[in-house]
Amino acid sequence: MDFRQLESFVAIAKYKSFTRAAEELYLTQPTLTGHIQALEKELGTVLFNRQGRRVTLTRAGRLLYHHAVNILNMREEALYSLASYKGKLEGELAIASSTVPQKYLLPRLLTAFSRQYPHIRFVVKQFDSQKVIDAIISGSMDFGFVGTSTLYPELEMEKIFADRLILIASPKGKFAGYPKASITWEEIKDEGFILRARGSATRGFFLSSLEDRGVDGKSLRVIAEVESPETLIQCVREGLGLAVMSEKAVEEEIGLGLLLGFSIADLKLTRDFYFINHKNRVLNPISRAFQEFTRLYCARGL
Repeated sequence: MDFRQLESFVAIAKYKSFTRAAEELYLTQPTLTGHIQALEKELGTVLFNRQGRRVTLTRAGRLLYHHAVNILNMREEALYSLASYKGKLEGELAIASSTVPQKYLLPRLLTAFSRQYPHIRFVVKQFDSQKVIDAIISGSMDFGFVGTSTLYPELEMEKIFADRLILIASPKGKFAGYPKASITWEEIKDEGFILRARGSATRGFFLSSLEDRGVDGKSLRVIAEVESPETLIQCVREGLGLAVMSEKAVEEEIGLGLLLGFSIADLKLTRDFYFINHKNRVLNPISRAFQEFTRLYCARGL
């Protein structure tokens, strides 16, 4: 039994596919199959049920799986300890984030992490929250930051900070002279709204908050749905309609007088953001260092 065999075993269990596991491990399928055959021969038992393209763990496979993950994690912990002792970690981290963490958290977090680990390179991609989750589940990205608390059995989700949604309006429109910092839903229910595209956690949370108040989201007068938060903000600035956005995402524009911002008094619009990774992913030294650093950084308060 060796590490390559265990890595192949865990990957097949994770992806439920020999083909996908071979692709993720950059192995040929005969090589991957050879690893499993050698492991099954050594252990004297069959580890996978093969039913066409469908692959599931046998009872023996399920017993081995948790031990295999622990062994691989212990190896990575040893490598991490040695790399930390030598004072040098190098490599690449792939991070996916929704809009608010990308703008508000990641620039400071990555800068602070880079000061401690200057030889690590970042690949950062911005998606809506659902696409971030999909990227972590598929294994195409290492870590994610999202604004939805939807539970997935494959994911570890850690709360890192809270934010609230606010109403934004053009400083050239009808709300330019509004005398209060807070507004009620009754005052804006007939206005035209610009929404983020489906899959956006901001959109989902806003519509859920309306439903909690007894408002059918279908009654909302939607003028536009846009993919890009930057486009949405620009449309609001030009007076196309109102929108609900993260306060952190628009605080700069509000401070410069480019947007007006109002709390909506009778809607519950405070939400949490989460740091996510795949439960079954074996963390290499770089990933473990980033996970621990992010936990400590966010625990200090943002």
